[in-house]
Amino acid sequence: MRSTSPRTARRAWWTAALSLAAVATATPARGQSNAHHRVHVRGSSQLEAVSWSESNTFVLRGLLLDDAGVPISQAPLTVAPVGKPEAGASLPQASNCSVRLRGATQALRTSSEGYLVETSERGTFCIRGRAELATGGLRLRFAGNSLYDGAERLIQLEVAGTSLSPVTLRFTPAVEEIDLDREQTPIVVALHIERRQPPHFEQSALEQREGLVVHLEDEAGKRLGEAITSGDGRARFDLRTAALPGPGQGELRASFPGTEALVRAVVTQRILRYAQASLSLAHPIEAADAEEGVAIDVSASSSRGPVDGGLIEALRGSEIVGTAMVHNGHARLLAVFSPGPDTTASLSLRYVPSAPWWRAGAPLQVEAPVREPGIVRQICIGALVLAVASWILGGWRRAPKPAEATRNATTPLVPTGRAGVKVVNSEGRTRGWRGVITDAHDGACIAGATIIIVAPTFEGDGVVARASSDQFGAFSLDAEPRQDARLIVDAPHHSTYTQALPSPSTLAISLVTRRRTLLDNLIHWARRRGAPFETSPEPTPGHVRRAANRSKDPDVERWAGWVEEAAFGPKVVDEHLENEIRSAEPGFVAERSKD
Repeated sequence: MRSTSPRTARRAWWTAALSLAAVATATPARGQSNAHHRVHVRGSSQLEAVSWSESNTFVLRGLLLDDAGVPISQAPLTVAPVGKPEAGASLPQASNCSVRLRGATQALRTSSEGYLVETSERGTFCIRGRAELATGGLRLRFAGNSLYDGAERLIQLEVAGTSLSPVTLRFTPAVEEIDLDREQTPIVVALHIERRQPPHFEQSALEQREGLVVHLEDEAGKRLGEAITSGDGRARFDLRTAALPGPGQGELRASFPGTEALVRAVVTQRILRYAQASLSLAHPIEAADAEEGVAIDVSASSSRGPVDGGLIEALRGSEIVGTAMVHNGHARLLAVFSPGPDTTASLSLRYVPSAPWWRAGAPLQVEAPVREPGIVRQICIGALVLAVASWILGGWRRAPKPAEATRNATTPLVPTGRAGVKVVNSEGRTRGWRGVITDAHDGACIAGATIIIVAPTFEGDGVVARASSDQFGAFSLDAEPRQDARLIVDAPHHSTYTQALPSPSTLAISLVTRRRTLLDNLIHWARRRGAPFETSPEPTPGHVRRAANRSKDPDVERWAGWVEEAAFGPKVVDEHLENEIRSAEPGFVAERSKD
């Protein structure tokens, strides 16, 4: 074995040490240089689109997706016609027809390479050209970016069967009535699109129905508001009722103006605008005789001004004691009732609508001051009581004295409620008539009444004798009796009564007021006609009028309202008005001709 010298051993050791140092220094340097080179991974992209031509237009719709099917948003695209256009021809004017959920739609740009468009947040894009393309297709190109590779696709133009997609509008829920007393009313209009695009391309329904403007108008075309559809295709309005016309029938009209892809649409809904009527006293009630009638002036108002039309009824308990028509927010009614022991009477005033756009509010409770009958009427009532007593006592006697018989004959009888002539005494009279004229219901003496005796002549009826009653209702006629003569009694506020002239005697004549005559005629008419006009205990003008309204009989409704106003209103009923109302009675001519 060969031995190694110490010098040789030291040289080998230094050589090994230097080699190890070189290896140690070379390894980090190589790692540091590799640290500056990162791995870049990009996904692929794909274009899906469809294009079709219409009359003088073309439409392109599409979608940009990655390899996982996720939309690529806000990506720039280039769209260029395929082939060489004619010399001097330029690209047709076009617009961006995509809809964004947030923010404004970016305008379409045009360059030498074609149309420049950007995808929406859902990766969609849409171009609508305003003229037909001279070539047969479009080339779509996505240049790619740091995350996605580029993509390119050639699209052929197809011919669509229709130019625009139909749109329908609907009020949901349907609006039939609007309360004008409320400050706002919610209105919802649903928009539906009937899809008419090529079958192999299906666009998001959310994009189609969202962000569309719907207008709301009234029947006169006045703009009430506008709203934008949400994702469910509904436009929601908070309609201010102050912008609407007053109570009555009307319309709401919702309209969609249309877009470059959607047809214009309109829907109309008939509505009823109504308000509530409230009552108040126009001025304090003045004291009056209850049986003569207490006049009450009432104001009828609403949130939209004075009420016009309808009735105001005065009730004492459950009994109607007076009614009046409402004209321009005012009504004057006459409440007639039997007085009680108190100096005031509690009455309830209620509004009865004649049209569906007025609604009755709460009844108005009033206290009507009542005063006792006047001195003249008290004298007549006292005379009536004395006459009854003397007539009863006189019947017990065999031969009354002439003076007592005369006094008994010139006093009125007990009220019968019917017009007529009663012969009180005819003993020993061969000429002339005398007696008293009273009201058939309350027994009050009728002053100023006219008593006429007429008889036929060659030229018609001639007046044989005429007289007027004094302040106590007494009268006297001097004439020869005739078998063909008639007695006619008339008064300013009482209906005319006619009958054959009785033999010379003392008479007790009763007349009925014209108001009561009209009421009696209406009651008899309703009982002849039967249901629905007849009711228990007896029909009233208000009942007949409402029944006629429900039965769609305007002639009866108008006549019953006329009777109601004349019987309970403040207007004086004279002979002319009475005859006019009676001649307006339905079936008046036919029924009278049968009699």
